[in-house]
Amino acid sequence: MKINVVSAFLTLTLCLILSTPAYTQWWYSSVSYQMSVPTGYTKDFAGKTSWRGIGVDFRKSFNPNTTYGIMAGWNVFYERFTGSQQIAVEENPGVITGLQDRWINSFPIMLNVHMYLGKQGGIRPFGGLNAGGFLMKQRFDIGLLQLDKSQWQWGGAPEIGVVIPVGYSTKLLLNGKYFFALTGDSVLGGSTKYSYLTFGVGVVWEQ
Repeated sequence: MKINVVSAFLTLTLCLILSTPAYTQWWYSSVSYQMSVPTGYTKDFAGKTSWRGIGVDFRKSFNPNTTYGIMAGWNVFYERFTGSQQIAVEENPGVITGLQDRWINSFPIMLNVHMYLGKQGGIRPFGGLNAGGFLMKQRFDIGLLQLDKSQWQWGGAPEIGVVIPVGYSTKLLLNGKYFFALTGDSVLGGSTKYSYLTFGVGVVWEQ
């Protein structure tokens, strides 16, 4: 059911992008630096806050207070610790103990719709929804054992933020997103649904 909701959202947003809107007065692109806080299964696998992340965004208005667009990003999670880990993959089942290195490289690619408060040219708080999925690359190293898994996982990301003018066509972007996957398998075996929070600061170029 959740995947059907995501598919319906993607279809609607794609129709908006491909249609010729009656209102095309402005669009913007942005680049932001992101810190990421793991939650849920992500925290269980690699629980440290990540300071390695970037996001890019392209949006176009179809009325004065609403935009549609596309976003992409890259968020990296890593943790090293010593302990025991249950492994359920068919090739290496069992429990293994030792020094472990764990990585998640998440590459979200999503369509989006956002709504804005305030007037164009001023400070504009906004909220919206991103929906699509992630290329999720997982890696687990312990001793001579190395497990890798790359997989597409469907999901979404509600977002809130604010755009603050700092120049004629340049603005400051502050935003927060909650990324969640609806599908996915763990590199350690079994199903999993990764999730994490991001807090970003960036630059917007508006036209």
